[in-house]
Amino acid sequence: MKNNKSWMKVSKYILILLFLIPLILKAQKTIVYGKVTDALTKEGMPFVKVQFLDAKIGTLTDSLGNYRIETFYATDTLVFSFSGYLAQKVKVKKDVENRIDITLPVLTTDLQEVVIKAPDELPSTRLHKKVVANKEINNKEKLKSYEYELYNKIQFDLSNIGEDFTSKNPLTKRLEVVLNYLDTNDQGVGYLPVLLTETVSDFYYNSKPKMRKEVVKATRITGIDRLQMNQFLGDMYLDLNVYDNVYDLFYKSFVSPVAPYARNYYRFYIDDSTFIGSDWCYKLRFAPKRTGDLTFEGHLWIHDTTYAIRSISASISPGANLNYIQDFYFEQEFEQVEKEVWMMTKERLIADVKLTENSKLYGFFARKTSTRRNFKIDEDHPIEFYRSDNTVEFQEGAKNRTEEEWAKFRHSPLNKQETNIGQMIDSLNETPFFKRMKGLVYFLSTGYWWYKKIEIGSAYSLVAFNPVEQFRVGLALRTSTDFSKRFEMGGRIAYGFGDETFKYGALVRYNLTPKKRGMLSAFHSYDIEQIGVSPFAISMGNTFTTVLSTAPFDKLTFVRKSGINLEKDIKKDFIAYAAYDWKKFMPLGLANYQRAVGNDTIAIDHITTSEFTFRLRWAKDEEFISGYFDRSAIPCKNPILSFQMILGVPGIIGSEYKYQRFEFQYEHYRQFGVLGRIYYGFSVGYINGNAPYPLLKVHEGNQSLWLMSSAFNKLNFIEFVSDKYVGAFVENKWEGLFFDRIPGVNKLKLRLVTNVKMTFGTRSNRHQDIMIVPEFVRPFNGIPYIESSVGIENILKVIRVDLVWRMTHLPEGMHPLGVRARFSFNL
Repeated sequence: MKNNKSWMKVSKYILILLFLIPLILKAQKTIVYGKVTDALTKEGMPFVKVQFLDAKIGTLTDSLGNYRIETFYATDTLVFSFSGYLAQKVKVKKDVENRIDITLPVLTTDLQEVVIKAPDELPSTRLHKKVVANKEINNKEKLKSYEYELYNKIQFDLSNIGEDFTSKNPLTKRLEVVLNYLDTNDQGVGYLPVLLTETVSDFYYNSKPKMRKEVVKATRITGIDRLQMNQFLGDMYLDLNVYDNVYDLFYKSFVSPVAPYARNYYRFYIDDSTFIGSDWCYKLRFAPKRTGDLTFEGHLWIHDTTYAIRSISASISPGANLNYIQDFYFEQEFEQVEKEVWMMTKERLIADVKLTENSKLYGFFARKTSTRRNFKIDEDHPIEFYRSDNTVEFQEGAKNRTEEEWAKFRHSPLNKQETNIGQMIDSLNETPFFKRMKGLVYFLSTGYWWYKKIEIGSAYSLVAFNPVEQFRVGLALRTSTDFSKRFEMGGRIAYGFGDETFKYGALVRYNLTPKKRGMLSAFHSYDIEQIGVSPFAISMGNTFTTVLSTAPFDKLTFVRKSGINLEKDIKKDFIAYAAYDWKKFMPLGLANYQRAVGNDTIAIDHITTSEFTFRLRWAKDEEFISGYFDRSAIPCKNPILSFQMILGVPGIIGSEYKYQRFEFQYEHYRQFGVLGRIYYGFSVGYINGNAPYPLLKVHEGNQSLWLMSSAFNKLNFIEFVSDKYVGAFVENKWEGLFFDRIPGVNKLKLRLVTNVKMTFGTRSNRHQDIMIVPEFVRPFNGIPYIESSVGIENILKVIRVDLVWRMTHLPEGMHPLGVRARFSFNL
């Protein structure tokens, strides 16, 4: 009963954010037909003009007075007019079929006085309003279905190359093979092509239900041998829809020039009008009203009848709060592939990436060129056609097409420079100096030095310090992909000079199913751990963990563990995980283990458990940047849901406890346009059975100046322990919304971050019979632990500093505020 009251009380502190998902109504065709007759003679009237009000969509009646109009661009009124007759206006029901028969009376009224007034708004404003009003109609997603063939070509070039690169640079002298491939762009900036990708695919879209599918017919990448990124080179992950209100680029939200609220951010000007092909179009130029906003500058060509975008050319506006992306330019061309159906046929994107705008260091250009053809509109496929194990499928042999096959697949041939990139990369890969340079880059990014079939590391855990081991040194080895691209062996060893004890570990991984990831792993470890640290935190052997500590590590545990697990991709959205772990915990310092026996307490040397873990993770359309063994999830637009069950089973290799742990987690990234990017989520869990406190929910703490996004940064280790618990968080990255509007400060490109986290739990007394919970473990007493923070990121482009406020459960002598910082690399 007490627990129920506590849970009711905690509801006062939990803020649940509900997001209303609007039902987007797709535009449908409006059909109007009927007959126009003379009011006197009752005969059909030929050549009567039938037109929608305030639109250029219309027709003429035939010789019998009949007419028919089918259009996406209907307004709510139809006008019938003929010389000598009184025009008639009739209301129309949009998006349905209408039959309207009407008679026209002879005109007998006198002419009225004509009054000419100045327009109450600029022509550019009226044109922009027309574009916005017809967005839904002109958007390709209005269609029931569509499909086309896509050819994508992406090239990366080493840029910012001047004369010193060839005449004075010792690197170039040792890589003479590159000199034949140097070139300059239109601005006279030197560049060296280093990577080229090509992809030809068939793309399919269905609106109800909304489903997409891409089948890659041919693909190849020249220059990358350690990264699998074929799935990102088609249309599924590089599609920029010009009719969206916000363009999500580089994890930022740019205001579209055709958003309904765009006039709050842009100034518009009509500069020109002319024929583009057979289409009469107006040139609508746009420029940002303020510096610092995430906007573009460029122009649109607007079709004068449908107000569809015929083409767009735009680049990121000067002063936009971005790192490393010094410029981004894109252009798109659209054509009517069927009557009143506009589809993009050509696209070109260019990104200029450098450390700073005036940097003398090398950067790179990323260029994408794509063409689309063979359009098919509203040709249905059964729903089963779209149901697939993968969002992007590959035809048999797609990665091994011959030159003759590529000549047929390409929409346009490669130029000489593009053709020779592969030869240059092959030549460089045979150069010893270039191999060493690649090894250095790999070392800086992973901490391991790649030497033939082995890798030596890790640079981040060679030296560490903690109260038990005092000074600690470590070394790790693992096989490289030169040894095997499916099988990996690794091991590590460390020695503590304080406890004079060796620690060690071993890991074996095997990719059972490379086409659809199925990673089987087995491990053994004997090392010091901190119970209650975040599962994403760096280990006790890491330098940052111990040097930046804010409190003594006096509750450490020696853990010997072994296990085997399998992570398997199921379908295209589900990841299944199954594991068996055996663990033996031996306390160090204050984290003592005791049991009550009558009126006495006895010490427990160790506890042993055997756990079976089952986990399902679902995130619609989630994708990863994958290596052969490790991968990183790309932030997904859709919610991420996971359910985990852990079963403690006694009697297996000395295991002592029977318990069941159930946990559900929800997390979601959302772009909110100019309001930035929100990351929020919650979790709930319950543990049934009896277990000692290290096996319960130990709420994650952090006793370091290093900012941890997955833990509570003012919470001590093992401060709260629960068997029934809930947690929630919300973090908003406001980007440059506030600092960009402060003169002088805006040049620093600082960004505001706010964060609120809470956790709450209860613990049954039944666990006391297994092990006495230490006095340093505190009860919630019906009040959740809450902390909030305000931070500034993008300091010198790589540092984030937060001021953290512990709002509840403040221990005596602890200050409620604390400063935490970490490296944070942002675009």
